[in-house]
Amino acid sequence: MKIKGSTIEQLEKNKPKSKCRKWRLWVTTEVGRKSRRFAGTWTEAQNALRAFVKELEGKVPSSDNFGVYATSWLVWREQSGRYAPNTVANDKRCVNALKRTHLWKMSLDAITPQDCRDALTWMKSNPARAEKLTNTSMAKIHGALSLIMGQAHADGLCSSNPMASVEQPKIDRKDREAFSPDALMLVVGKLCEMPLDAHVMACLLMACLGLRRSEALALLDADIADGYCRIHQAVKERNGAIDEPKSKAGNRTLPMPPVLQDKVAEWRGIRRAKGLADALTLCCNKYGGTMRPQNFQRWWDAHREDFMCDGYTTHQLRHSNLSMVARFMSPFDLQRYAGWSSLGPARIYIHDDLDAVSRAVGAAWEDSTHQKRTT
Repeated sequence: MKIKGSTIEQLEKNKPKSKCRKWRLWVTTEVGRKSRRFAGTWTEAQNALRAFVKELEGKVPSSDNFGVYATSWLVWREQSGRYAPNTVANDKRCVNALKRTHLWKMSLDAITPQDCRDALTWMKSNPARAEKLTNTSMAKIHGALSLIMGQAHADGLCSSNPMASVEQPKIDRKDREAFSPDALMLVVGKLCEMPLDAHVMACLLMACLGLRRSEALALLDADIADGYCRIHQAVKERNGAIDEPKSKAGNRTLPMPPVLQDKVAEWRGIRRAKGLADALTLCCNKYGGTMRPQNFQRWWDAHREDFMCDGYTTHQLRHSNLSMVARFMSPFDLQRYAGWSSLGPARIYIHDDLDAVSRAVGAAWEDSTHQKRTT
């Protein structure tokens, strides 16, 4: 498509250009004018306009300069609609961190694996930073840099992807302590003794079914019937909107233990008495709307000591439940129950239980000895 001209319109008229963060990009083509809204600085808007022009020309946005290309890459990611807002926000943070390295002004084809290692090492040990970057943050930056250079290689702008031989930093992962099965039963008992409200109901769903917090808060009243609970959506942490679960594997149907069935029936009666029978979600707020994860977290922080969870996170209820039921399921049944796309998370979620191992070994030897005697 032939381009006849392009310009940037400032949407925040009452601000100087240096303070404005809202723009409209205009490109005049042979078939008319096309526009696109953009949020960012003036310099970023200029880069986005150049990428927009290249897109309409039918060419891959490109530049020999890493900084310009990385900025264009961000625009593609955001405007493609294929990535979640949190993913795009993380991409932006990573690219902003890379701006401070020597890579930013380098030619794409001149970047070597050692340049990438030097940049990552400098970011990790930069003495100017008041707080050092964690290995988890470094792993995210490593991932973003790999994606950018991989795309540049695919676009023919560099002869190879220099990040292919750069080792990823080990992610910081604190082992989460899980309740033993007996301790988890005591927690459930304490929750059942508390005055039942939406917060307590959400805790019971996590403790009894191993649900994620986002899944418990998005559960519809209609999703619970005949002793089963259907999980097919989640509340987004960022804006409180109800959307699809974390992955396709998150769509699942789980049987509910009797104690949970009783509490759901009791909670439905309380909701009717409060005039909330028509509320869409089961664990609704006091107005009948969807409870925000942040509001639930504030309640948890204030009340967790009441049900023996002082020092624990909401996610550790899920850990504890999965560790308990794992002793009675095949690996593949556990994967389906937990809503995992693979069995990889089992290494994190399933905690050691020496008593369970001892019982299994004892039972195996007892069975073998019995068979030997009978033969």
